[in-house]
Amino acid sequence: MLYPALNDLTNQVRSKYLIATTAAKRARELEDKPESTLLDNYKSVKTVGKALEEIADGNVYPNGTIDLDE
Repeated sequence: MLYPALNDLTNQVRSKYLIATTAAKRARELEDKPESTLLDNYKSVKTVGKALEEIADGNVYPNGTIDLDE
């Protein structure tokens, strides 16, 4: 089963295309700087899964901003 669910992702970002491109960009950032994680615990091992979890949690947005307040 896909985690996070597509419903959780589309609640944060309306476009599936923006979800995919944002997750890919954030995954590359996580590979380059593994210490830049935004969540304490991830269910996913892979960087794309981690990026999707951050998007679903509302920490990463399509325009490239990252919410560091949490």
